[in-house]
Amino acid sequence: MISLIKMKGVNLQTKEIIYYPKWTRISTVTETQLAKRMARGSTFSVGEINGVFSDFPQSIIDELLNGNAVSIDGLGTFKLKVQGKSQKDKKLVTSAGAKITVLFDPAAELTSRLNDEREFRFVEVPTAEGQQDAEEGGDTPGGDTPGGDTPGGDTPGGDTPTPTPDPDNGGGSGDNGGGGSNGGGNDVN
Repeated sequence: MISLIKMKGVNLQTKEIIYYPKWTRISTVTETQLAKRMARGSTFSVGEINGVFSDFPQSIIDELLNGNAVSIDGLGTFKLKVQGKSQKDKKLVTSAGAKITVLFDPAAELTSRLNDEREFRFVEVPTAEGQQDAEEGGDTPGGDTPGGDTPGGDTPGGDTPTPTPDPDNGGGSGDNGGGGSNGGGNDVN
């Protein structure tokens, strides 16, 4: 079941109050917990699965460093992105100052299966004391920045809302204390 909270935002163009659903993390499953779950339905032991998990990151790193993308059926593809300083002369381009980022592109099957799971529940999140409401001009709580955790096309006029938890729904930090990765992976569209 997918857990959601009701977020309250302000349409920047019309200044209207809007509401939208946002995914919230209930907890984080550890490697060992996941290995135990996987072992229940297979012939592999928890130790064997943990061994694969232990080797997995280094194997991904090795392949990325060798110039390969790594595709895992049903999960997605890991690949590199390199950014560096632009130069007008090709001879001036160097790797100095280049920044490497690992990107993860989820498999279509993964996102499709999540989107097919239409069993949602809205959960209450405690409100932090002293938190201001969006109508009062308060700052965005919980580390959510406009544009980072915005709901897809649900915003009237296509503008980015300024998100704040809906106090009528228990409000709180939008993702229970953690941020998403890959530029707003916590969105529910």
